[in-house]
Amino acid sequence: SNYSARVRLWLRLHHGLKNHVKTVMLDHNDLDQGQKLEEINPLKKIPALVTDNGLNLYESFVIISYLEDRFGIGANPRLELILDNAEDRAFVQLLVRIHDIYIS
Repeated sequence: SNYSARVRLWLRLHHGLKNHVKTVMLDHNDLDQGQKLEEINPLKKIPALVTDNGLNLYESFVIISYLEDRFGIGANPRLELILDNAEDRAFVQLLVRIHDIYIS
């Protein structure tokens, strides 16, 4: 999905996280029947993330924000996806919302 692609892109940019973030590929049975996925995301949609503390996150923007807070900031400032000022952050959020609501 486009939403999963956002998370995969973030993970690709932060390639040193293979020891911290485990990715799981789901097949159509997982998506169609949704039992495994529903345990993580009651909406039965991807992407979804389970934190070390067992918190289930399941919106790409929320997942990326969490990953950025947990692993991104300070580790490599060139790769930070959270911008420095309110206007730039708002513009990016606007583009994300337009994509989510009207395009995908």
